Amino acid sequence: MGPGHRGRGDVIFAGARLKPEAFTFLLTQVCGLPAVPCAPEVLQRLEIGPIPGGGDRHGTAFHVPVDLASCTGTGVSAVERAATVRKLADPAARPEDFLRPGHVSPLCARSGLLAERPGHTEATVALCVAADLPPVGVCCEMMNPGGTMAGAAEVEIAALRWGMPLIDLSDLRTWL
Repeated sequence: MGPGHRGRGDVIFAGARLKPEAFTFLLTQVCGLPAVPCAPEVLQRLEIGPIPGGGDRHGTAFHVPVDLASCTGTGVSAVERAATVRKLADPAARPEDFLRPGHVSPLCARSGLLAERPGHTEATVALCVAADLPPVGVCCEMMNPGGTMAGAAEVEIAALRWGMPLIDLSDLRTWL
């Protein structure tokens, strides 16, 4: 987890090893919007296209939400969303493995990662690549119980409470 733009922070998990408990943690403790940063070649291979429009204020490249086709529920449970993320990270996954639209929101990282755009999307994929894992992860910006986004102090306190490492985006850019 780490602060980035404007002192805010995201909790990040590798997609290939995502467990339902981690997804539940994002929903119940981190409280932001979980998204699934992917390398561009993953989304191209799986034929998951961008959502039409100009994007958000920060250049985040939102793609069509998906669900794992083999799931039997609605796709919204932590078990099903984690399974969808793991399948996105599976190098053997095929386009027909996913239903569109769904409940898992892929984001497309820039191909140059942090050298091209210093965002949480690119940081998530860069960390997965650095760990020698498929270039798919999950990030979720921290939200305070009152509905405001967590600032640097709240991010640091949460990292200590949750026993998670805290990585600054600028340090990550230097390291990678």
